[in-house]
Amino acid sequence: MITHLILAVLIFVHIFFFIALIRKNFAVIDIGWGLGFIVIGLVAYFHHPLSIKNALLMIIVTIWGLRLGSYILMRSRGKGEDPRYTKFREAWKPHSNLQAYFKVFLFQGFLMLIVSLPVTLAMAQESKTISILNWLGVLIWVIGFVLEISADHYLTWWKSQPQNKGHICTSGPWKLCRFPNYFGEVLLWYGIYFASFEPQNFWTIIGPFAINFFIYKVTGVPLLEEKYQTREDYREYSKKTPKFIPFTRP
Repeated sequence: MITHLILAVLIFVHIFFFIALIRKNFAVIDIGWGLGFIVIGLVAYFHHPLSIKNALLMIIVTIWGLRLGSYILMRSRGKGEDPRYTKFREAWKPHSNLQAYFKVFLFQGFLMLIVSLPVTLAMAQESKTISILNWLGVLIWVIGFVLEISADHYLTWWKSQPQNKGHICTSGPWKLCRFPNYFGEVLLWYGIYFASFEPQNFWTIIGPFAINFFIYKVTGVPLLEEKYQTREDYREYSKKTPKFIPFTRP
C-alpha cells in the first residue's frame, strides 16, 4: 500500500504543478491540499477490507477535503496569485519554477503523507471496532470543523460589508481568538487522530503535530502576524484576544 500511496501523491502533485505552470500561479496547490487527502484516503480505503470504521474515517476526511478545496477555489476566483507565492517567485528567480517544484509541490505531497498517517495506518489494521475514544475523536473533529467553517464564512460575510473596509475583524468567531479558522483546522486533525486511534499506532500523532507546527510556527500564524503587526488596531486586538487557543490569556 505504501508504494501505491506514494505513487498516487506524486501523480496528484505533478498534475497541480503542471496546472500551476500553465496558469503561472503556484497558489493552485492550496486548492489541492484538501483534495490530496481524499486521494490518499481512497487509495488506503480500497486496499483493505471494507468496515464501518474505515468508512467513517473516509467520510470525515472527504467532507473536510471537499469543503476546504471548494472554499479556497471560490475565494481565489478572479484574483491573482497569492502574495505569499508571488514573494517566493521573486525570491527564487531565475529558477522559481524548479524551486517551487521541490519546496512547494513535492514538499506538500510529503507533508500530506505524514499528516495522513493516522488514517492510512488505521485503515490497514485488522481490528475494525469503533471504540469510545474513536467516537470522542469524531466529536473533536466536528467541533474543529464547525469552528473552521464558521470562522471562514463569517470572515467572508464580514469583508463583504462596505463599512468594514480597512478594518480588522474582531467579532463572531474572531472574538474567541485571533486565528479561529487555523485553530479549528488543527483541532479537527487531532480529532482525526483519535477517531483513527489504534494502540499500536500511537506514534502517528506526528500527523497532527506536523500540521500544528506548520500552521502555528511556519506558514499560517507567523505570516499573518507579520503582515498586521505594524497596525495599531491589530496590536489593540492582540492585547485583549487570545492568539490561538480560545478562552486562554492573550
